[in-house]
Amino acid sequence: MATAISFDPRQMVFKRVRENHIHSWLLGILIVLTLAPFVAGTSYSVANLIAGRASPRAQATAAEIRQAESDLRSGSSGMDAETRQEWEQVIARKRAALEKDGAANRNLRTKLIILFSAVQMAALALLFWSIAAAPAAKLLVDAGASPGGAAEREIKELLETLALSAGLQAPKLFVIESSVPNAFAAGIGPHQSVIALTRGAMALLDQREMEGLLAHELSHIGNQDVQLNTTVAAIALFLRIPYLLFQRELQAGKNTRLGRRRNPWRLVLSPVGLYILFVAPLIAAVIRAGVSRGREFQADADAVKLTGSPQGLVRALAKIGGAGSTLAGSNPAFAHFYFASPTAASGWLGSGLMATHPPVAGRIQMLLGELDAAAVEKLKEAIEAGRRYTRLHPPVEQGPMATGGNQDELASFNRGNPMGRVHRVLASESVPVYETPIPTAAVIARVKPGALVVAFDDPGRMRQINTADQTFGYIDRSVKLAAMDLLVPEEVYDSTARAAAEARLPSLASMMEAASAPPKQALTNNQILLAVGLGVVVFGGVFLALVKFGS
Repeated sequence: MATAISFDPRQMVFKRVRENHIHSWLLGILIVLTLAPFVAGTSYSVANLIAGRASPRAQATAAEIRQAESDLRSGSSGMDAETRQEWEQVIARKRAALEKDGAANRNLRTKLIILFSAVQMAALALLFWSIAAAPAAKLLVDAGASPGGAAEREIKELLETLALSAGLQAPKLFVIESSVPNAFAAGIGPHQSVIALTRGAMALLDQREMEGLLAHELSHIGNQDVQLNTTVAAIALFLRIPYLLFQRELQAGKNTRLGRRRNPWRLVLSPVGLYILFVAPLIAAVIRAGVSRGREFQADADAVKLTGSPQGLVRALAKIGGAGSTLAGSNPAFAHFYFASPTAASGWLGSGLMATHPPVAGRIQMLLGELDAAAVEKLKEAIEAGRRYTRLHPPVEQGPMATGGNQDELASFNRGNPMGRVHRVLASESVPVYETPIPTAAVIARVKPGALVVAFDDPGRMRQINTADQTFGYIDRSVKLAAMDLLVPEEVYDSTARAAAEARLPSLASMMEAASAPPKQALTNNQILLAVGLGVVVFGGVFLALVKFGS
């Protein structure tokens, strides 16, 4: 039987900040042990393939030697000494040529392994940066979230009161147009964070239950769990990329005739392939799940401390558990950011070892311990209320969430691109917007200095943007833009929301001065040190292994 979590409502102290920093480093050590064979294995496989194709003569020479030796053995009885000596000299010359080619091949392979190891570490750094630099914008845009308005005034006031009690700056409130009850917190720090609630959560929960849910998410922000979650997401996704690509390859093979000719199982059957495609992704998923589950229990405990009572959070858990929290279109790579798992569990691994959230019953039991008959009855009522809500309000998603199924985790690379990201134009004069991506094209609009626009990350000579009046066009890439992580495109297109957002922005002069200064780091010191440390240790380990065994 689980032991109930004790709580003291007299003060709120976020104690996990230092603990999370320590866990980040412990996580780094564990990931090094996972990454080193991963990087070495993938680098060796690719380098060996390229080196083999770059030296096809070696295989032909080896075949000739085997054939010559076979001919020599079969015809040795009727061969005179001089002919036999000539054959042996030919074979010796071929062996010398083969040895020379082999040495060149090993040298090329070693260089390629080092190159691909460095490329992989650079890819990990870029992936980590892309996820960690603007996690709020990525999640908000993907979920189709919009800023809370007048209808959410009471929830905003409740959030501000809780944040004040916790000693935090009130996060910005966003609303996800989904009837499924759920929520998440995101951001790069306590002063740049957001909390997003679904319509379903606001409809299902009463004020006390909403207080418990918001306190849970504030705990994640105050304890900097969000930063740790970001680190885990980046590393886990990197380790799972080969598996996800392999999964897509198999799916393509089922749907196309061309797929019948492919044979991806040749890689799978090798020890390196088994590790890359199955062992490393499994380790990544287990690490992500383990870190997330522990943080959920602790955030529940801190939410009780902040509200002074477990009843609101317990009833919120019971209602959401009864209603279900699966959000169609949610990305499994970021499931651990949510209050309850947004992805449907598949198999015993998905619901057990690799589950990003502990069972709702377990979370309730940790909060209340032994339950008497009256408490059990109340929980049954809350669970039934959740089930009744789902029967009356079947899951309905709008916008990006309405995709009809969970996204592939690789969709994280495009997160935020389809709808664009909000930027502010840092210029001293109006910026022309061209009709086509050619500097000599017709100018169809002009953007004022300091205006908010929606920019897209697509490659090209010029940058694609959408103006506030939704004029789509192109601007020169030399125009400086500042990303607004806590704004979503909807706020740019709505004149009232845009005016409110612009009123909160720093002056244009100060932003232009900051942009001209040396760039500030978008990640925390711990995140940067962890990323650099991983790169140095893993690359160094692979290099030493090559020196020892690669010759």
